[in-house]
Order: sequence, then C-alpha cells, then structure tokens
Amino acid sequence: MKSRTGIAPRQFYILTFGLTIGTSILVIPSGLANTAREDAWIASLCSLALNLVMVLLYIFTARLHPGKNIFEIHEAICGKWLGKLISLLYLFFFLILTGTLLGDLGFFMSSEIMPETPIEAIQIIFLLAAVMSANLGIIVLARVGELMFPWVVFLFLILVLTLSPQIDWNHIKPILEDGWSPVLQAGFQSAMFQELIVLMTFVPLVNKQKSGEKAFLWGTVTGGAVLLLIVLLSILILGIEQTENNTFPAYALAKTINIGNILQRVEGILITIWILTFFIKISLLYLSILKGIQTVFQLKAPNHLIYPLAVLFLIIAWNTYINTVYVNEVIAKVWGGFAFIFLILIPFLLYLVNQLERTLRRRRT
Repeated sequence: MKSRTGIAPRQFYILTFGLTIGTSILVIPSGLANTAREDAWIASLCSLALNLVMVLLYIFTARLHPGKNIFEIHEAICGKWLGKLISLLYLFFFLILTGTLLGDLGFFMSSEIMPETPIEAIQIIFLLAAVMSANLGIIVLARVGELMFPWVVFLFLILVLTLSPQIDWNHIKPILEDGWSPVLQAGFQSAMFQELIVLMTFVPLVNKQKSGEKAFLWGTVTGGAVLLLIVLLSILILGIEQTENNTFPAYALAKTINIGNILQRVEGILITIWILTFFIKISLLYLSILKGIQTVFQLKAPNHLIYPLAVLFLIIAWNTYINTVYVNEVIAKVWGGFAFIFLILIPFLLYLVNQLERTLRRRRT
C-alpha cells in the first residue's frame, strides 16, 4: 500500500462515517422493525450507544500500543504465534464480510435497479473500482472520501427535506409496548453491522492521535445519527408493516417522494449515497486484508495479492449470497453472534490480558 503521508483527522472522520453507513442504510431499518416494531428508532439509539462503547474499547487498546495496527497489536499482546493465529481469524472475518457485502450489492442492483443485468457483471464492475482503490492505497482513498463527503451530506439533506411532509407521528405509537427486551435485542443485532474494528488497521496512520480519536468517535456518532434518522423516517412514513416487509425499506422510502407531481422518482439520491459509502467500506476492508496479510506473513509489499483477492471475493460472494431467504436467516440467527466474537469479545479479552500484563510488570518493578 502506498502511504507517503498520514491521514488527516478530518479524513479519518469521513472514513469512519462512510464505514458506519455502508450497507446499513439500506438493510438496517427492516431488521430493526422486524424485532423492535415501532420502537426500532429506540433500538437504533441503543445500537449507536453500543458502537460508541466498542470504539472507546478500540481507542483504549490503541493507546497502549501507539503506532501499531490491529494485527501488530495482536502479536504485541499474545506473542508471535498466538497473535498471528488471532490475526488470521480476523482476516477470515474480513474476507467473509467483503464477499457478503459484494453479494448484497449485486442482489440489490440486479433486483431493484437493473433486473436484466447479470448479477455477476455488476459485482465485477464494482470490484474493478475497489481494485483500483487497493492499488492506490489508503491515502488516496481518504482524499477521495473528502471529495465525496459534501455530496453525501447534500444529497442526504435533500432526501430528508423532501420526505418530511409525509411524516405521520402516529406510526411510532405505542412506545415500548413490548418492553425493553426486543429493543435491546434489535439494537445489539444492528450494532454488529458497522464493523468499526476495521478502522483499527488505519489508526496508526492518523497524523494526530488525540484528534484522530475524536474523529473516530464523531464519525461513529454522525454515521449512527444518519442511520437513526433513516430508521425513524422509514417508520414514520412507510409504517411498521411496510418497513418490516420490504427487503430495502430505505429505497422504498425514497420512492415515495412526490412534491407537486413535479419532484418525484428521486430514489437515485439514496442509491448515490449508498454507493459512495459502500465504496468506502469495501475499499477499507480490501486494504485492511492486504495490510493483515503483509503483517502476518511479513511481506514487503502485498500489492501482488490484489487481483487474487478480488477473485476470492467473487467466489465468496457467489457462494454465500445464495438468495434473500437464506441470507436473512443467517443474519437473524448467526451473524450477530459471529460478529460479536470479533467486534467485542476478542478485543475485550485482549484489553484485559494487556492490562493484567501491565499490572504484573509494575508489581515486579
């Protein structure tokens, strides 16, 4: 990866924002509504709170190992061989995640936008852009993110303003009818879709540590706020039944925009937001995998692996995203627990081990 200069805190904020939204902007409302019903917006708040807790855990861990990425931290805490084993597990997690995201992209585009286009063609074309991003490196991606961000904000504001006249506040009543249990369950499931630990690969590249930590937190907050607003608008406008039963409720939401029979069919705005943030997310995963392989196997330059990895992503996408019923079943019953291991359990255990080691060293001295 090419990295002659560091990442500015504002660039890291944008990368965090893009990773947080990613695919979540399209699929999260349906999952939350299915479990929490009218309280899906409260579940989204719980998801944001849990994401902030995770980010704080990552920041505290990074502070103990300044200048090291997530894969180097594993070896610093657990030793060379156990650390490499943990890193390989994370590489597997990132591989599965990237392939699944690519499958999600292909299914959405082929089912909603271009039904006559083969799903494989869509995935290959998008993957070519990700390959270019991987070749250019994280610094160029960060600069591209700066160019994209104003457009994402502008388009999102247009989306919110044009949807506002259709709001019906009765759609979120009653509040907490079934108590906190489904709300917390939905919030936990939702938090497992942001995968903010990917950014631990790039934390050492941020120019100013304190400013980078703030950017990490604020990117999580603003990205979570966008998701919260999309969930809230989906319920307030579509109602709970349509939000729950639509595979992509946010897209259905955008199609309802109609102002004076003049401004309508502007769902392309949402697609643009999604494509831009999705590109950031999948590029970050691609670069993180390359960095992980480089660290684990002590390679000088992993760029020769870019194209073989692209083929591997396609194979995973074609074999994991079989159909929506299968994917929804996996998401509902498997993904939350699987992602929990990598997003919370392992980082928390590593932090405890690290603190225990530091305590023992202090006592010896």
